Amino acid sequence: MNIKNALERKDVKYLIRNIRSLLNLLKSKDGLEREVGWKAIDFLIETGNVNELEQYRNYLRSLLWHRLQGVRDDAWKHLHVYKILQTKGIERALTAQSDKIKWSAWSNVLKLIQLEIVPKEHIRSTRYAYWRLLRSIYPTIRKKAWRLFVKLVHEGIFDSSDKDRFSEFLKSKKANVRILAWRIAFMLVKENFISLDELKANIRYLEELTMQQSKVKKVAEKLIKELT
Repeated sequence: MNIKNALERKDVKYLIRNIRSLLNLLKSKDGLEREVGWKAIDFLIETGNVNELEQYRNYLRSLLWHRLQGVRDDAWKHLHVYKILQTKGIERALTAQSDKIKWSAWSNVLKLIQLEIVPKEHIRSTRYAYWRLLRSIYPTIRKKAWRLFVKLVHEGIFDSSDKDRFSEFLKSKKANVRILAWRIAFMLVKENFISLDELKANIRYLEELTMQQSKVKKVAEKLIKELT
């Protein structure tokens, strides 16, 4: 019998006896194996066997910053498990050196607040770490981080005290960062984070982008029309 069969048979004793094999599934490269592993974890919790998992808190926490994205993503999808186990130290992922690990944490930051795993004030105190994601070397992370920034402003993680730091991005030397900042800036006006007058005062940095022969030029021209 393996973990999957034991789970299907609801054989709690087998799962407990082979808990190390169960835990190994959580870091498998195979997404289906990870799914079985997490279902088994949920099943142990549902059957009142939380105590069997408590000694593995640190192992489970390490999955949140595992090198494989699939392993990380699946772990972050099961924050309720970490809440039940009262796992400490999860907030460290918010200031990780790796942009990939840091993004995994920040993309789930509202869930951390909702589940009361990390207090909102603590997250606000670490928001300095988010700025690097907005200029990440990874295009996908950079774009997603800018989209989330609007929501973080809406939720009060960032506020008007961060406006000057944000304005630096409107002047960024990197065109692909600057244009993202300008696109988001129009959404931030609606959040009362920055005003149209303040954007107009910096319009020359947007106009500079129209000198480039790229997609950035077209986006910049469109934004200038909206601004004027």
